Amino acid sequence: MKTIFKRLSILIVVVLFFSCSSDSGDTPCVPISCLNGGTSRADCGCDCPQGFTGSDCSTQVTPTQVKITKIRVKKFPSAKPNGNWWDTFPNSDADIYVTIQNSNLNVIYNHPTVFTDAEIIGSNFYDFIPASPLIITNVNSQYLVNLYDYDGVLNDTNNDFIGFAGITLYSLSQTGFPSTKTLTGLSGLLEFELTLSYVW
Repeated sequence: MKTIFKRLSILIVVVLFFSCSSDSGDTPCVPISCLNGGTSRADCGCDCPQGFTGSDCSTQVTPTQVKITKIRVKKFPSAKPNGNWWDTFPNSDADIYVTIQNSNLNVIYNHPTVFTDAEIIGSNFYDFIPASPLIITNVNSQYLVNLYDYDGVLNDTNNDFIGFAGITLYSLSQTGFPSTKTLTGLSGLLEFELTLSYVW
């Protein structure tokens, strides 16, 4: 009987010794800084927000889609280059509408709304909101946003072309995924703002 107790005692001591030494030998992980809004985990890794990956969330992921949810006209010339009114009978401001072309100059979007006698005074911008988001899958390509003065028939060649501005919706060199992007025409007299969302 004494032998059994002795063996049990030795076994308990051995188990306690190794379990204690095992615990005391554990090395805690070293936390890292999580970038781009990532959050630290208990195992010292990072949970990355959509659009970022890597051990510290530093790698940006190219989106599979960019959605255009609003096209805002922030500025455009108040008269034709020769100084005349946009609409001469009677003299009035432009009746504006927008289109978007892809890099092949194919029109991929025509907004059905026309704002009549539009003029930029203060902060009275003009918002063209698609009925459903315009989905762009070729996100690294160049697009043109065009502004026209409506003269009776949408997309008619007789409509006055007010101007355009070009944009690449996503670039590897950009930082993050801005919800809006501003684009300006070459003359500086035309300015759009696109509201965007991203899909990965």
